[in-house]
Amino acid sequence: MLICSALALMSSANTASAVVVSGQSSSGSADISATVPDFIILHYYSSLNLNFATPTSEAISEGTSDLNVSWSGESSGSQLSTGSLMSAKLELDGATKTVTIPNVWAIRGFSKSGTASVTVSVPADKGVLTSTDGTSKIVMSNVRASNSGNTGASINANLNGITKSKATIGSVLIDMNFDQTKKSGLHTGGQYLITATTQ
Repeated sequence: MLICSALALMSSANTASAVVVSGQSSSGSADISATVPDFIILHYYSSLNLNFATPTSEAISEGTSDLNVSWSGESSGSQLSTGSLMSAKLELDGATKTVTIPNVWAIRGFSKSGTASVTVSVPADKGVLTSTDGTSKIVMSNVRASNSGNTGASINANLNGITKSKATIGSVLIDMNFDQTKKSGLHTGGQYLITATTQ
């Protein structure tokens, strides 16, 4: 009788432990922090070929010239000289021209201030473009960066994150002097260096 009672109690205990109680849950929370690195991406062209459009050729009338000619062929009087020539419409007579190269750099990334400095310079031995035979030259100077009306050898520009579609895009301006340019055709050897630095 005692053995049967014990077996009955054990059987009822096993049945009770197999019952699952519904509606119970437990939860916990996780704190998250993130450290964003000081990070910048600079997009640029490693080579630029500037093809100047051919200007319209001009024939400029300088008026009437009165010459006194001797029988020996010598003449004197009003003659054309480089000092008296009228200004051509192109005004390319030895003048330094500013060449704007639009949208040739872009930056994106992160910085402590949300901005970066963009600096443009010409290496010491890269400021002159020269023809193949070395007799014709174009001298570069005053190279500067430009973005949203802000222009200078070094400018500050906004970093708008790392998304390509929000990148800050800018231009480069170069003064080119044609005083020593004697030939048409390809002139090579010029270079500018562009550097973007987080702030």
